This record gives sequence, structure tokens and C-alpha cells, in this order.
Amino acid sequence: MVTPAEPDAHGPGGRAPGGPDRGDPAPEPGDAAAAPGPTAPGAAAADGGSAVTSPAGNGDAPPPSAPPPVPPPPSAPITRERRASTRTIVAAVVAFLVVAFAVGAYFIPLPYYLFKPGSVRDTEPLITIRGAEVYESEGSINYTTVSLRQATLVSLFWGWLDDDVDIVDRDRVLQGRDVEENRRVNLQMMSDSKDVATQVALERLGYDVDVTVGHVVVGVEDGAPADGVLRPGETIVGIDGQPFDDTEDMSRLLARHSPGDRVSVAVEGDDGTVRSEVLRLTSAPDDPDRAIMGVQVVSTVLEYDFPIEVEIDTGKVGGPSAGLAFTLALIDALTPGDLTGGEDVAVTGTIASDGTVGQVGGAGQKAAAAREKGMSLFLVPSADYEEAVAHAGDDLEVVAVDSLEEALAVLAEHGGNVDELPAVGEAAAAPVG
Repeated sequence: MVTPAEPDAHGPGGRAPGGPDRGDPAPEPGDAAAAPGPTAPGAAAADGGSAVTSPAGNGDAPPPSAPPPVPPPPSAPITRERRASTRTIVAAVVAFLVVAFAVGAYFIPLPYYLFKPGSVRDTEPLITIRGAEVYESEGSINYTTVSLRQATLVSLFWGWLDDDVDIVDRDRVLQGRDVEENRRVNLQMMSDSKDVATQVALERLGYDVDVTVGHVVVGVEDGAPADGVLRPGETIVGIDGQPFDDTEDMSRLLARHSPGDRVSVAVEGDDGTVRSEVLRLTSAPDDPDRAIMGVQVVSTVLEYDFPIEVEIDTGKVGGPSAGLAFTLALIDALTPGDLTGGEDVAVTGTIASDGTVGQVGGAGQKAAAAREKGMSLFLVPSADYEEAVAHAGDDLEVVAVDSLEEALAVLAEHGGNVDELPAVGEAAAAPVG
């Protein structure tokens, strides 16, 4: 049996115990190799091979066996390459995540909106009047806006740090509408605001303005005469064949009837078509002698007939909060002198057809915009006064007003030529052709 031997510590040419000396003659070529036999006592492989006895037992060693294959080099370089490759992959993944987070933080919208200070815009360049003389002024009447942007993570962070920025939940802003619907609603409110401002300004200067009024149905009482006949969103445009030219006309026409009477109601549907419905009136819950249809309505003006042509270019700006500013600007443009006394005045507030001024949103951001623009005076609805003052700084005077006449009185105190305006109800000068 051949038994493996331990390698010689001296290397391939060293002497092994019991093996041949270096000086022993090597076998001649052609000599027969010794056949395998019992291992001689004390014999071992000198070169890491196996030592065997010859059949004759003469102790001659076989030719040295071939050296074993050289083992591969240590695997350290392979390990280093693998580690370097792993580090590269990890670094690439981390870099990708960092870039993805940065992109998301800057561009992915969150369910919040930022109310930021917007612009302060002079109304005079926006107004075009045909059919009447127009006068220039030294001062300016400016309407204010709010910049409304959907928040990202980065803008949300900066919004938290800015006292002039408010963060508002998306649902409060959109109120159940999508972004496009909200945009259309605000543009329509701006259009309505310009019409009302024109009506109020012209009537304040003594012009006659004819309007056609409608009453938008916002609710129908269960079991009432209108139940199942009229729907929310439709507009009542006449009773018994008579259209409305002011908001009280429908009440006056119904007051002519008694409970149980039939009335003809002209209704404009969502598609703009007008149909006629006949309803039997019933008694009001609080007054058995008063006849009602059983609807809740909101009055709206369907059509204006202005004696002069007025255009106000507001571009893509939406909302009703510039109504008071447009009213004052039209009065200033249609009268000689300077309504602001030469001052640059910022104004916000809705305007109703009776001249009342209504609350707006973002008064703090508008005050900040007016402050940065260098305005000297800011007229706001009284409901927005405290918020505006909190952002006005030291140099912007904020004054609360609740009607057109109050706003004119404030401008008179600042040197405006309000006393030169026609008295309320006084006929205006004849329009210029």
C-alpha cells in the first residue's frame, strides 16, 4: 500500500529519512520501475511522493515522482475586488435614493397649499372705457393678490419658516372641486366681480344701469310645491311671465298670490334653456297667509345693460376680492381730479350691488405684498383688519371699511377729491359718443 508522506521541509531536493542520498545513482533510462509492494519500514517519499520497495528488496528507490501542481495564489485580490464591487453597488444605490428623495422633495406635490404674498397691480392700465371721458390721476389704486401654490416637501419647510406664508389643507382650498374646476369657478367670480364693480361705480356717478336678475335654486323643501319640479342649480328667471330687474321682484310677485294659487315659473336649466312650470303655492310655516314655492334661492344678476362700455383686463387672475378696487378705480377714471390725493393706495374687498364690502381671504399675504411694494395706505374689509395689521409692518396704514361710502370717506381724509364727486343719486354727465 502506498501511503502519503509529509512534504520534506528541505524542498524537492532535500534528504528524507530512509531515502536515497543525493549521491545515489539514478536509475538508467529503460530500467523497469519497481512493482508495488509492501512499504519498507522507515521508507518515505522524499519529494512529497510515495516510497515503495522493489520486488527484490534491494532498497533501490524508484525515480522521483513529478512535483505536485503549484497551488493557486492566495485569494486576497479576488476578495478585494469583490469588496470594491460591493461598495460601488452600495454607493450607487445610496446615490440613487438621495437623488430620488431630492427630486421628490422639490417636485412631488403634497396635500397642502401655500398662501404667499402675491402682486400689487395698478388698476389704471387695466381699464378701458368707451363712451365717456377718462381722466388721469397722479396717485394709483391697486388691487392685491395672493400667490397660491401646491406645496412640496421643500416649499412646505420654507413655508413653516416664513411668517407671511400660510399653509392650508387642500380640501379647504378646493372645497370638493378638482384643480381645473376650482380655476374656472375663480375666473367666473372675477368676471362677476368686474360687472358688479362697474354697476356700482356707474350708479354712484349717477348713471342708470339696467340689470336682469335671476334666483339660483340652492335647496328644495321636501313635500313643497317645488319638490320634484325644480332642482338645485337651476335659475328662476320670471314669475307669471314677468322677469326680475332687482332682487326683491320675486318676493313682490309672489306676495300678490294666496296659498293654493297657481303660478307660472320660468326656469333656466343647466344647459341654458328656459322652460315654464306651473306650481300650486302653499302656506309658509311661519305665516299661513303667505304663499311660497318651498325653495331656497340666491340672487344673481343674469345680464347688465351699461350705458357706456367698460373693459377690465385681469388676465388669468381669479376670485372676487378686487371688487372694491375696481369700483374706486372706475370712479377715479371717470371724474377729474385725484381720488387718492396722489397716494398709492392698495385695496382689497368684494363689492355687492348695494355697495357693501365683503370679507376676502389672504388678507395677511396681501398686506405683506403691499408693504413690500411701498404702499402708504391699505383699505380692507373690517373682518380682515386684524390679520392685515399683523403683516403690515410699521409704514403701511391699514384702514377697515365695510362700504363704498366708507372707503370714499377714508380717501377724502387722505386728500382725495371725494367732495367733487356727484352726490349719490345725482344724474351723471351725458356720455361721450
